Amino acid sequence: MSVSAASGSGARARRLRGLLFDKDGTLFGFQATWGGWAADLLERLAEGESGVRDDLAARIRLDLDARLFDPGSPIVAGTVDEAVALMLPALPGWEFGALRARVIDESRAIVPVEAVPLAPLLSRLGQAGYALGVATNDAEEAARAQLAGLGLGETFPFLAGADSGHGAKPGPGQCLAFAAEAALAPDEVAMIGDSTHDLHAGRAAGMVCVAVLTGTATADDLAPHADAVLPDIGHLPDWLGL
Repeated sequence: MSVSAASGSGARARRLRGLLFDKDGTLFGFQATWGGWAADLLERLAEGESGVRDDLAARIRLDLDARLFDPGSPIVAGTVDEAVALMLPALPGWEFGALRARVIDESRAIVPVEAVPLAPLLSRLGQAGYALGVATNDAEEAARAQLAGLGLGETFPFLAGADSGHGAKPGPGQCLAFAAEAALAPDEVAMIGDSTHDLHAGRAAGMVCVAVLTGTATADDLAPHADAVLPDIGHLPDWLGL
């Protein structure tokens, strides 16, 4: 197991009482879940116009042949609104609200690829007494539908999307809302994510920050901003000392 941790993070881990997870790239493998889905969506939006499809792909930095996002794509850590704003100039027949609704509606039905088997891991963490939550830059409605599709709809008492009224990451609003709802001090919570947006949000909220490598960022990208870097969330029990 490859794990890196900043000095003193073990002591901080032992006093944690809440775990706040990013969704895409953390609970779900990012490329396996979203790369092919996005490529298919662009085909449908382009309605057979290869020039439009290629323009859309360039705007969101998606390799249509590999069906993979570029690691630097703004889609990786961005919000639905940011994605729609990027695509809209290539689709003159659409208006923002309609395109946003289309993207959210199609994403509700996606079958996510779990980064690790989630049900046993989350059950173990819950039984150990940790408050569990999700903070995502996806739309809340879509996130709830995706988790429910995996049978995890009741697993997270707290779920916030970018449109839930707490702002979007890298702002700290979602993190602070989770801490308040769970009646925990921010430093009793770990923000767990695969992007610097996640880690910056957690740091701004005063939380312990744990990076995982199931998104598009590398350990070198994340380590300067994290108290620990884990291969995936399946390594959390060991890190927590369970």
